[in-house]
Amino acid sequence: MKTYQLDLRHAPSKNRLNALEDNRLSPLRLRLKDDETAIAWAKDEAQQFAKRNRGVNFHYIEAALTELLPIGAAGDDDYRRVGRWVNNRDGLNWRPTPRKAKV
Repeated sequence: MKTYQLDLRHAPSKNRLNALEDNRLSPLRLRLKDDETAIAWAKDEAQQFAKRNRGVNFHYIEAALTELLPIGAAGDDDYRRVGRWVNNRDGLNWRPTPRKAKV
């Protein structure tokens, strides 16, 4: 089992995502079997959020999925970005995080 965190944010557009105050919800955390299950969970949460909220400040919705790593895991980070669901005028799209090349 792995621990995943989902961060939901919304804005009128991608360009305004960091400029808008109070557009970030409290993170959701859940223990799930693998990335595929977590991606499906994140998609469901993003869809539900988009259905419940309408208006100009909800034209762009981002649901960023992160795996929280155990303490002492290899590397400097205590998390791994999996990717994000983006809901905009093009619909709901999955954008995976590119993997870092190992040196």
